[in-house]
Amino acid sequence: MKKLLVIQTRPGIGDLCVFLPAIHAIGKNSPNYELHLLTKRRTCADEFLHNDKIIKKIIYLPDNKGLKLNIKILNILKKEKYSKCFIMHYGIRYLILSKFSGIKEVFFYGYLKKNENIVDKSQQSIKKWLKNNEIKFNSIINVNFKIKKKNQITLGIGGSGLNKKWKISNFIELAKKINEKNKTQFLIAGGPVELEDSNNIIKSLQEFNIDSISICEKKIKETIKYLADSKLYIGNDTGFMHLSGCLGVKSFGLFGDTPPNYSSYNKNIYPITPKGFENITHGSELMENINVEDVLNYI
Repeated sequence: MKKLLVIQTRPGIGDLCVFLPAIHAIGKNSPNYELHLLTKRRTCADEFLHNDKIIKKIIYLPDNKGLKLNIKILNILKKEKYSKCFIMHYGIRYLILSKFSGIKEVFFYGYLKKNENIVDKSQQSIKKWLKNNEIKFNSIINVNFKIKKKNQITLGIGGSGLNKKWKISNFIELAKKINEKNKTQFLIAGGPVELEDSNNIIKSLQEFNIDSISICEKKIKETIKYLADSKLYIGNDTGFMHLSGCLGVKSFGLFGDTPPNYSSYNKNIYPITPKGFENITHGSELMENINVEDVLNYI
């Protein structure tokens, strides 16, 4: 079978989730090709796409720079002998390497990066490349287990920077108010750097007899089952929000420092922004302007 390659080099888990509907659309509309994905290791792609029905192979970019990186990428492309390549970003590096490797059909955004909606750009590009304006885009992570919904809400406390994080005291207050209406268990989702914050939340909630558990020390592959079993996600715009949405969980994302349109690829993600503010984007630094009562009322 002939092979095609999709190159997606944005580094985060959430970034890859945003592009997942476009990647799947390429595969669904290329039934005679085996689809491979070239991406960065920080996406943790193999930990949540290992059951994917469309992406047959995940290749991580080598940890090199400059000429060494170019040579290693070129060797990968030559070894796999791809017939087509879809480059989902701007620039010339991968275009040149694809051409040098002998790939006949190469599709890419263009030479110079533009300020635009990354969701719209990815989906409109796919329609153009595949010459099909009727393509439907779906956000889904395939799993090999039965999802059993629990009376559990995921609190996403992580984030790639402090400017993207809601205060821990807000999460505690929100959990208390939710529990007053309906007794609930809370799943604290973050990375190892959020472990101390997670422990503080658990300790605070224990004082009110509220059950909570942490997945901050678990690998992404292990967290999928926990996330999928939750009935809701509430938290920062982070990888866990995107994973939850792609697992079919109704997810309420707090957007005070990132563009809420990043969530437009997924019907399960509902952006919550600070009241009275428009055009939220990178550097807005308005997470403190999202208050607990507004989040509770919206949900």
